Amino acid sequence: MEAVDLSTRLTEFSQVAAEVLRDVEDVTEQQIRHWIVNPFLVALGWDPHDKHQVFLDYPAKSGNGPVDYALLNGEGQPRLFLDVRERTSNVSEPGEVAEQAKQGRVPLSLVTNGREFALWFVSASEAPVPLFVLPLKEMPTNAESLLGLTADYRLSDTGIEQLRRSAIRVAVLVMLEENAEKTFDALVDWVQSQVAPGALDDTTSQAIRDATMLWLTEEHLSLPPFQPQEGKRLQELRSTTAKDWEAFPRGPAGTFQYRFDTTKTLDLRQNPREVREQLRLQGLRTPTATAFGGFYHALRARAGLGASK
Repeated sequence: MEAVDLSTRLTEFSQVAAEVLRDVEDVTEQQIRHWIVNPFLVALGWDPHDKHQVFLDYPAKSGNGPVDYALLNGEGQPRLFLDVRERTSNVSEPGEVAEQAKQGRVPLSLVTNGREFALWFVSASEAPVPLFVLPLKEMPTNAESLLGLTADYRLSDTGIEQLRRSAIRVAVLVMLEENAEKTFDALVDWVQSQVAPGALDDTTSQAIRDATMLWLTEEHLSLPPFQPQEGKRLQELRSTTAKDWEAFPRGPAGTFQYRFDTTKTLDLRQNPREVREQLRLQGLRTPTATAFGGFYHALRARAGLGASK
């Protein structure tokens, strides 16, 4: 299954599931199973009625009672435990199902309340690691990150590695986007401390390298998490540098106007994220995302504002 096909499937699924949650005020766990979880699995290519793929009420080795769903690989071994919770439950904590997965050497656990889906990577020696928490409406735009969950992979090691790489890549890109005012060396150290403070395994190391390469080549600008909700797409914005800006006449220190269109202005007294948004709303951006830090600090230094906090 290709990402575009999965996106189409997830679009149809999320629309129907949203209607269920809208029309059924007090949806029960059993209804979430039948009306939301089963169609979600079907969208991923799984057959909930095939016991060789999906084992309902799987008898876990530990914990209180069976696991709601176990997804099986081609050899019939469970590779993902799925826990269905009531509609108001929090899914940001892995809970007991992650411990059941750990005891059973099952590498993934998925928790849902019908409105959100949280996937966790479970290892034998470490605490569970969140790979994503996605609300229904964001499913279609994250199809590429979900490919490793499709029945095509049957949750093989290859599929699980793809899930981990996708999750780490998006996390690194988001962190870089939110901290682009740092120097490159500081970013490298900071990203590693946030994503993998200990020793890096091959999957994590490769994911960080992939994400950094995407960032430096600006391919990340085409990814769904970085597209603006309104206005021009990022790759359509005009490039600008610090030399294109001059102090705003009679304005307070830190205010600038665009040399080629004096209706465009910037207030460098604001924080980096706010200045980036000012640029975007005026159809502008720096040549690369990592160039923004130099742009921001150069203009602040010119205005005598010093380093930002």
